[in-house]
Amino acid sequence: MKYIAIEEFCSHHGVEVTLIREFAAFGLVPLHVEDNREFLPDKAITRLERTLRLFHDLEVNKEGIEVILHMRKQLKKLRREHNLLQHQLQQLENLGVTGQSGSRNFIIQEVDPD
Repeated sequence: MKYIAIEEFCSHHGVEVTLIREFAAFGLVPLHVEDNREFLPDKAITRLERTLRLFHDLEVNKEGIEVILHMRKQLKKLRREHNLLQHQLQQLENLGVTGQSGSRNFIIQEVDPD
């Protein structure tokens, strides 16, 4: 995994290191500490940039950001499940198993959202 120094990120984005530490302490972004230096995983940069936009541009507090990011994650998960179910339905329709003709039956299982 690649990392970026927190100071480098903050310098590039014009934010204080303390703000990023607050976000990390609240659980909004991960921090990696090595040799008394703090680093951000490169995979967390997009999430942190989104967090900063919510915080600065829309003045959303940390609790609100946490809710927004969680709901965004859930929405992405539901979209994947929806796409999978659409694909499965298309496959059934291609096989002639739609449940409409009455000649074939199939079981629809509920998907556990968690």
